Amino acid sequence: MADRPVRALLGDLDFRRLWIGAGLSAFGSQFTALAVPLLVLRQTGSPRLAGVVATCRFVVFFAVQLPCGVIADRLSRRAVLLTADAVRAVVMAVLTVVAVDRSADVVAWLIVCLTAEGVFSAAANVAAMAAMPEVVPEPRRATAMALAQMQGSATQLAGPLVGGLLFAAGSAVPFAVDAASYLASLVLVLFVRRPLGGGGRDEEFTLRKDLVVGLAFVRRSRYLMILMVWSALMNFGTAGLGFVVVVAVGGEHHGRLLGPALALSAVGSMVGAALAPRFREVNEDGLIRSVTLGIVLLALGAAVVGEPVVIAACFAGVALLGPIVVIPKNVRVYALVPTELTGRAQGALFLIGGSLYPFAAVLNGFLAERYSTRVALGLDTAVLAVVLVITLAPAFRRTTALAEAHAVTAAEPAVPVSGTAEVHLGRE
Repeated sequence: MADRPVRALLGDLDFRRLWIGAGLSAFGSQFTALAVPLLVLRQTGSPRLAGVVATCRFVVFFAVQLPCGVIADRLSRRAVLLTADAVRAVVMAVLTVVAVDRSADVVAWLIVCLTAEGVFSAAANVAAMAAMPEVVPEPRRATAMALAQMQGSATQLAGPLVGGLLFAAGSAVPFAVDAASYLASLVLVLFVRRPLGGGGRDEEFTLRKDLVVGLAFVRRSRYLMILMVWSALMNFGTAGLGFVVVVAVGGEHHGRLLGPALALSAVGSMVGAALAPRFREVNEDGLIRSVTLGIVLLALGAAVVGEPVVIAACFAGVALLGPIVVIPKNVRVYALVPTELTGRAQGALFLIGGSLYPFAAVLNGFLAERYSTRVALGLDTAVLAVVLVITLAPAFRRTTALAEAHAVTAAEPAVPVSGTAEVHLGRE
């Protein structure tokens, strides 16, 4: 990542406040993600309940993406971010008390609180993605997404380590620190000066009608439909590779090398994110096809060799190449979607793009146990090969996507914020 664009972007006070606030809340969430199953195990001794509670937030987070997209478009995005931070701070404060009170029904409290936290985290996530174009001009969006990717990888690398230390200091400490991180994020958002968009009220706010408009727009965009399939398969393949790394490296070496292997992949992701903006002037379609081919070859190499160390090294390579493909795709979405529909489009992409993610561990675990890790890696390689084929589709090319965006802008009547009118892209 070039120093000049980074300095320019971080010199923007509004972006810097939002970026730091997002990092603090994400870091705090890593603490509680580790603390939740540990707290359940300490209080109940049941791994099954620990797994159920830990999964609760994940399921809720994905389930509410579409309505949260409507909220991000129809209400003030600043108000959504502030409300989400305030509610999540209260939720974590409640869990701080629950962790100290040994007489409390920990499982019930955790399910209720994590459900609320999942809903408001989804709302904040969609609102932040939708607000990004309001803060970052188009030439700097790749750099902004690279910084966000690096931040996410850093929190995944350091979060569990720090979270474990905090939990060792006291079971309530991670929740208290997470509550403080949300309060810090709230204060930073309060000082953002630019409008963050949202809040269109030309018609009555009706969730169902607004959902229909957003989904109709996505459905009628060939590029966005293909992108959702591409994202779902890419996430499945890479998540499957990550799971096999845990099984192969953790099982073969009794977990001794698992930490370094996962740390290597996190570092690879940060390096890839740093490199991604440097390719802004390169032919985007050719870059995406070439890098995706590299990902497929690395997965194939892991499947053919099958040695744990090689699998870990190949996964680190995939983690490095991933951001170079994903970041330009995400930047392109902002050029395609009208600002009044950004939240709904992002919610749909996030929901469908992540829909296969939970099944990656299940299928790879089944194949690894029934057959071998090589067979599981063969499945992941085949899925990623389909991703490569999708990149060759004419509708997936940059020129086609931008032409579609121009058709949206020129379409008459203009795209409504709400209602049941069809959204025409001018192709019929």
